Amino acid sequence: MPRPTLVDVAKIAGVSRATAARVLAGETNVDATMAAAVEQAAKELGYEANSAARMLRGGRAGAIALIIAFNELDSLTGTFFTAVLKGAAKGLYAGEVQPILVPADHDDGDRIPRFLRSGAIDGAIVILQHEITHLAQALIDSPVPIAWVGQPRIALAPDAIVIDSDNYGGGRLAARALADAGRRRLGIIAGPNDMEPARERIRGWRDELARLGIDDSPIVHGEFTLVSGSAAMARLLKRYPDLDGVFASSDLMASGAIRVLQAAGRQVPSDVAVIGFDDVSIATTMDPTLTTVRQPLEDMGRVAAETLLAVLRGRDVERRPILSTSLVQRESA
Repeated sequence: MPRPTLVDVAKIAGVSRATAARVLAGETNVDATMAAAVEQAAKELGYEANSAARMLRGGRAGAIALIIAFNELDSLTGTFFTAVLKGAAKGLYAGEVQPILVPADHDDGDRIPRFLRSGAIDGAIVILQHEITHLAQALIDSPVPIAWVGQPRIALAPDAIVIDSDNYGGGRLAARALADAGRRRLGIIAGPNDMEPARERIRGWRDELARLGIDDSPIVHGEFTLVSGSAAMARLLKRYPDLDGVFASSDLMASGAIRVLQAAGRQVPSDVAVIGFDDVSIATTMDPTLTTVRQPLEDMGRVAAETLLAVLRGRDVERRPILSTSLVQRESA
């Protein structure tokens, strides 16, 4: 049988060809009854919209860049970026748009802005990591829309797309969980102080400890890596040897911290309870398994993709959604 056409769909749905085309292109300003009829007719006929032709008519490339730090390509398994990339790719796939992976190096100040100006993509999703936060300034005048997963360290326009989790609430959850476990000498291994998510976790941690009447002064900073967590824990333990609870601002840092505690003869959790942040796969494979504050990482990637596509298609959406965090109780606290 001949391949069904847009005219066939319109005829069965009882609408004009133009109306059928608008519905199948994803436009929402069409009568709901007509839209449902078009979608049903397309399904019955097995009609597949020619997305390439639609994009050419609209002057679109049909691709979105996914920008991450180059060094993350060495260790994608089990990190923050794996789940975010997966969610973003799923969201773009559902929107019939091609994701293009764009690794960024620490000295990549001009190559990526040039790529964004090339016409090869319609927008970009930037998954922030400390090594590439410098790119934020270079991308501030991007000719295509950008969705940021995580708040960059520069001021953005009021209509910027920023997808984040409730870092402040997560910091409070960690403090409360350690206090509820009977711990009173608490320390935090914080993330880089020039990153907004790290600062928000500290702020939530301190506000909750103030509410509980617990000292919040034991603090060191790290870089959201396992090695950095180990080094930070060594410094923290040297300064505050009587700690009985630690909040590490990423699961990788928590893993490094637990190794140092165990090497120092401290049992986790009987001597020192440890809570991480992220809930990536390493949290379930370390010994003991890690109690952590869960970020909905895959959902963050998906929402970034969906929000960016909605903006590209002229829809009115929430541009700065904050996704909830939650405590996942395991063995370390």
